[in-house]
Formats: sequence, C-alpha cells, structure tokens
Amino acid sequence: MRSQRWFATRVTSSRGISFGVLGPLEARLDGEPLPLGGAKQRAVLAVLLLSANEVISVERLIDEVWGDRSPPSAAHSLEAYVSRIRQLLNGHGPTLTRRGAGYRLDLGGATLDADLFAHELQGASDAAAEGDLGLASALAASALTLWHGPALADVSLASAGRAEAERLEEARLRAFELRFDAELDLGRHEAIVGELQVLVGQNPYRERFVAQLLLTLYRSGRQAEALDVYEQTRRRLDTDLGLQPSPELQQLSAQIVRQEPQLRTPARTTRSTSREVLRPRARRLSWLVLSGTLIAAAMALSASGSAPSAGAPQLASPFETGARVALVLPKESRYPKLVPWDTEPFRTAGAAWNFETKVVFAGAGLKQRIEQGRFDLVLVVGQRPTSVLSRAMREMEATRFVFLDATLADLALEDVPNASAIRFADEQTSQLAGYLSALVPPRRGTATDHVDKVSVVAGPASAHARRVVDGFRRGVDRVRGRDIAVRVDYVDGSDLTACEQIANAQIDAGSDLVFVDAGRCGLGALAVARLRGVWGIGGYQDGVEPGPHVLAIFYKDYDHAITLALQDYALGEFRAGEDAVLGLNDDYAVGVDDTGFSPALPDSIWSKVVELCSTIRSHARVDA
Repeated sequence: MRSQRWFATRVTSSRGISFGVLGPLEARLDGEPLPLGGAKQRAVLAVLLLSANEVISVERLIDEVWGDRSPPSAAHSLEAYVSRIRQLLNGHGPTLTRRGAGYRLDLGGATLDADLFAHELQGASDAAAEGDLGLASALAASALTLWHGPALADVSLASAGRAEAERLEEARLRAFELRFDAELDLGRHEAIVGELQVLVGQNPYRERFVAQLLLTLYRSGRQAEALDVYEQTRRRLDTDLGLQPSPELQQLSAQIVRQEPQLRTPARTTRSTSREVLRPRARRLSWLVLSGTLIAAAMALSASGSAPSAGAPQLASPFETGARVALVLPKESRYPKLVPWDTEPFRTAGAAWNFETKVVFAGAGLKQRIEQGRFDLVLVVGQRPTSVLSRAMREMEATRFVFLDATLADLALEDVPNASAIRFADEQTSQLAGYLSALVPPRRGTATDHVDKVSVVAGPASAHARRVVDGFRRGVDRVRGRDIAVRVDYVDGSDLTACEQIANAQIDAGSDLVFVDAGRCGLGALAVARLRGVWGIGGYQDGVEPGPHVLAIFYKDYDHAITLALQDYALGEFRAGEDAVLGLNDDYAVGVDDTGFSPALPDSIWSKVVELCSTIRSHARVDA
C-alpha cells in the first residue's frame, strides 16, 4: 500500500496555481501561464519560492537580486516587485505577507515542482532501501519528468540562491544515479547506455556515472568501449585536475580486464511486490499524472475501480489489450542527442499504459520491419523515416501512424484516415529569435549600438521553412524605430560546407547575426559565425552547443509530443487526419549554459524577450 501512495502524490488538481523552478521559472493558473514580469521581479519570486513558507529578510532579498551592486533605490524597487507579485497571486491561494524585517510566501494549496520532486525522490530512495527496485526505478524516472532544463535557468541570482539551484541540480543527478542503479540491478543495462553516455559527457568528473557506464557497456558485450571510457576518464582527471581515478573505479576497471564473472550478474533482484505495484490500474493513474493531463473522471475510475459514469471519458481498447507501439528514430549514429531524449520516456509511457513498446531505427528494410512487427501504433521522428513511411503507410491500414515535427499537408496525407501528425510551432520560437536579434548589440565592434543586418540560413524552401522565416521577420519587425535588413538563404541538403559558404556570403554582406534552421548543415554556418565574430542562434536538436558566439539555443520537447500521442491513443482519441500543434505553452525552452540566454545579454533585453514569450503564450490558440 505504501507504493500506491507514492504514485498518488502526483495526482493534483489542474485548478489553482502551480509553480515551477525545475527549469525556467514559471507560474500557471488553471494550467495557463502567468506573466511574471522582468528579470528582477522574477528573481524576487524565485528567492521566495526557494524558501517558501519561511521568512526571508529584506536584506537577503536585495543581496540575492542585486548582488554587491545594489542601488540606493533597491529597497523601494523591492517593495514594488513584492506588490506586483502579491497582486498576481491575490485570491488564488498563495499569500505574500510582510513579517517583521522580511517577507513570507505561503504556498497555501499551490504546488511547487521542487517539492514534488523531493517527495518522489525520497520515495525512490526508500523503495531502493527496501529492495523494491522496480518501484525505485519508476519513482526516480517519474521525479525526473518534472525537470525542463537547469533549475531556474532564466533567473540570475547571487550566491545563496544560486547555491540552492545547484543543490537542486545535485539532487537531479542523484535521481539519475538511483534509477541507473536500479536498472542495472534489474538487468536492464542496454536500455540506459545512451543516457549514461550523454550524462558522462556532461559530467566527466562524476565517477559514479562513469562506473555505471563501464558496467553497462561491459554487460552489453562492449568490453573494449568500457575500457576506453575508463582510459579517457583517467587522462581527463590527470590532465585537468592532477588526480587519479578513485580506488573503486580502478578496481572496477581491473575487474573488467579480468572479465570477472560477478560483473555480469545483477547484484540483487527486485521484490515480487513491484510487479503488483505496477499493475495496469496503477500504471494508468501514474501516467495520467506524468503526462501532465489530469482527467478527473478517468483518475477517479483508476483510483476506485468503479464503472465509468455516462459522462466520464472512457479508455479505449488499446489499453485493455496491450497494444504494440513502435517509436521510429533516425539512425543512432547521426542523431546522438535525439536518442537519449526519446527512448526512456517512450518506454516509461508504454509501461504505464501497458503497451508493448519497441524502438526501431531507420535503415534498410524499414517498411518491411514495420509490417512484420504488426504494430497498432507507430510514432515517427526524423526526415528520412518520415519520408519512407509516409509513402508506405497507405498499405498498412490496420496500423495508425503519428508523424512528429511534421504536418499532414506537407506529407500529402490529409485524406488518409490512419495518419496523424504533431508539429511544433517553430514560427513562435523563430519570432523570439528575430526579436532577440533586433535587440542585441553587435558582437564585433562597430559604431552602432544595435545590429542593422541579420540573416537566416533555412532548410529547403518548404512550408515549414516559410513559417520559420515569417516568424523570424515578425520578431525583427516588433522592434520599432530600427531599420534592420533581413537576408534569407535556403539550402537543400546536410552538407556543412554549403551552409558555411552561405554564412560567409551573408557576413560579407554585413550580417551581424546568423539564425540557422537547416538541420545539421546549420552547424557549418554557426562555425563561420564563431570564427568571424558575429552572433549565432540555433536549435539543440540540430547539435548546437553553447559557446561565446551562441546567443540562444532553442529546443523542441519531443518527449512531450510522444507522451501526447500515446495518451491520445490510449484514451481512444487518435486524431485521424488531423494535426496537433505544440506552441510555446508546450515546447518552449531556451538556454545557454546555466544562465538562460548568453551571459552577454543584459537584463533589459532578457526581460523584453520574456515579456514577448508571455504575450505569445497567452494569445496563441493552439491545439495542445
């Protein structure tokens, strides 16, 4: 019974206010985002949330928001920010009151994602200590779904507040470690290789991740790769820090060299009660919460086991019969970032709905492999698998297909009843990129305080590319009083050299900023921007990495798109012949390093971009 209570903690009402600090700061009222104001006001709210239900002194608030350079008017400005926050929350549950020489934010009935995360992580730790590895893995995975980027990624705080954000980040890494330990002990090593490779790359000195990756690779029959990872870690520690690997890591490496038999056997097995905990009814309840869609009648049915009322939403037969679902991804070697994003949430969702899931990589014979799999539902990601299966799916009438990051009109599938699509509103994020482009000063020294020419390197001249370019132009045009020229060039293909040549020509013509939306070809354009001293903006899913020349990085939340598609199918709401559009309410995230946008951005520009984002999110009417 304890296990069921842990899952039930995520069942919260979609009414009222919820706060998010595990990613960009946000507040939502009845599911709709609230405008939180400029950078300083957001920082005040962040500090209050990090110490919710406690009194925070005025002095500490000023130190956190302004640091060592607080102006004489800081106390007065703080009062104004507090007043605006109080007006924002008034009547919705939370209360912000003056207590002596400080302020206290009482959450009331509001939820804070950091509290939910801590609660589920504690549950995972307790389950692991009791030997219930299946539950430990499930709860740790559930806790990690609450994260949407670095903690308070878009808020600048001084030492104490930033230390608290770093504490949350450390807890996030511990959640990964706990889940990986459970998965290894359950013998599921092959399912976590991709995630561990990414996390080791991001945290090269965290030897626990390295040890888990070594063991995972060894158990997957990749002994040479495991030893290569150890040697890379040893050299990095020696070169960067003058240290040697820990005795535990050295011992593990030696055991791999000797191929000691105990390494191939999980240390322990899960208790039989875990299978009972994850029976279909509990899975249904947990996934409705994990997906963020709280359907009251369906969850009441899940909790009570009673028959549905006439007006209650009913689950379709796929949940009852255990549908076969495939996720088709591009080739793993060409899209190293895409794989760890999608496979684990997909498998978790499949287990939650009692689906039989399989990840399929594009390649020779893709159509035949899908036919032979006799899948009920196929989710398709990537240009090449989309091209192949959009042509072949008409012959598989019994299988339903959802194409992610695509539209049925672009695929000529508007008349096909077993087809659906989910596209991201790229025109909204490109509008933010255009607006930002028109606000920033040039990166290279010029006589002007703002850019006067910007450029776009776009993919093939398709409907998608036109939406992106139109959004970028609208963003530029929102900055009044500045004559800014926009040059657009299209490229057909993935050759980095082609984008390099285009970017060089654009910069030769005077462009101070290059925005790329051309797949991995765009990396060539951003490399030129770095070498020639101009700004660049690109997408995480195309492989863009942070750098001093990168003004912002946008990414698409494929995880959310996948969970939406699975949820619709499980609830009998497959969108036959329709597109769903995920806008900023659903796929928005932007960040460089741990500071939101580039550290070169002043608060005044960042605040304007945040305000535009809030405006787009509040006015957009998208089917999400």
